[in-house]
Amino acid sequence: MPQSKIVILEADQHRRDYIRSIVSDRGYVPYIFEKETICLDNLLPLDPDLVISGPLSNERVCRFVNTVKMKNGSLPVLIISGDRGVRDSAMSNGFGDVRVIRVNFEPSEINGAINILLQERAANEGNGDSESPLIIGKSPGILKIKKQILDLKDSREPVLVQGEPGTGKELVARALHFHSDKCQRPFVKINLAKLDSSMLNGLFFETLPGNCADSEQLINGKISFAACGTILLDEIEALPPAYQSRLLNIFEGGNFQHNKEDPFDKKLTEGRMVISSNALLGQRVQEGKFRQDLYYRLNVISIVIPSLRDRPGDIPMLTDFFADKFCIGLGAGHIEVSKKFKDIFSNYFWPGNVRELEYMTRRAILHGDKDSVITNLSRQWTKNKNLVDSYKYVENLGGISGLKKKLDNLENLSLKNVCGGFLARTEKKIINQALDQTNWNRKKAAGLLDISYKSLLNKIKKYKLAR
Repeated sequence: MPQSKIVILEADQHRRDYIRSIVSDRGYVPYIFEKETICLDNLLPLDPDLVISGPLSNERVCRFVNTVKMKNGSLPVLIISGDRGVRDSAMSNGFGDVRVIRVNFEPSEINGAINILLQERAANEGNGDSESPLIIGKSPGILKIKKQILDLKDSREPVLVQGEPGTGKELVARALHFHSDKCQRPFVKINLAKLDSSMLNGLFFETLPGNCADSEQLINGKISFAACGTILLDEIEALPPAYQSRLLNIFEGGNFQHNKEDPFDKKLTEGRMVISSNALLGQRVQEGKFRQDLYYRLNVISIVIPSLRDRPGDIPMLTDFFADKFCIGLGAGHIEVSKKFKDIFSNYFWPGNVRELEYMTRRAILHGDKDSVITNLSRQWTKNKNLVDSYKYVENLGGISGLKKKLDNLENLSLKNVCGGFLARTEKKIINQALDQTNWNRKKAAGLLDISYKSLLNKIKKYKLAR
């Protein structure tokens, strides 16, 4: 039986020699590294069975573990740290094969952790998808989503995932699938916005017998829902009303397909359905573009992914992640992204969210034109800053605080009332400013406002303006 290979990353020589002696005494083959970049560059050729990391900062530990998992999703990691934040970060990612032990460990502690991790890896080898979806970030919104994913691992309820384009809705859906007990069955994504009426008829109204393979087979009527682990119905807001009714009937009846002769045709609760939307469905309901009863059924369990501009603290970590990802893809050594580069990224508006960040990082790393990327982003940042400043000006002028937030969350508001109230307050302020500027000369104020003298008098009376 071949000896297990263990990679040890440790900068402190005394602790490094101590760990190596423990590993060697147990009959394992140790490989020693002092720097993360060199260690990561050698993981693939060494093909170890376990990685042990000495104490690192919380940020460096997160990057190191994420990069290890990108290279080999089934490779367990043992972290030595006295930082509680490191332990919390390791737990929040949902990696069952990442463990943390204290700095002043006893030999029995590290031996026990090594044994457990190696045994679990051997037991899980060849079972299910070894590539755990990596959700990068430590902002409150992202930590909440990570916790939701772990809390929902045993649930069969449909999950509604909402967020702007590029925020990572499919990634969250895949993470839900990975952590469920159906992860060994296929994950199938169906983009409803790309289906024509014949495809939609085949999906929602025809019998789909057979074994689950991929979305093309599903659309062509060759598989059933129950054979799949998770089905992602992407861009649910694009589903026409007739099919919205059918989907509601499916949920209320409990069956995705109705074929008594099909052995795979089981209850909907046998699998997991995830529904994603680029728009807040509550707003679509208010606009009359989505069925209210279907929305209520889908919104039992909801995950809302924040935009990247609402979690700027995650941008440096995401930049490192994508830089490492592209280096791995190129087979190149790992590089350090400068603080200047990350600062520019952190101040940008990111209308395309994480997808845009990935593209810009890729462009900078692969083509080496960081200065060009920074220049372009600086121009866009200035443009978007002016837009944000204009929001603030209009908010102050109209006496409405949080205007953009109100515009983004109209679910429980009347758009007519919001706009009417805003326009009235704005008009009142503008008229008052014109009167003050002309020292209450009504004719001059009317000329300044480009309205008739009579209209100005009526508005002064309407708003009860007085000097």
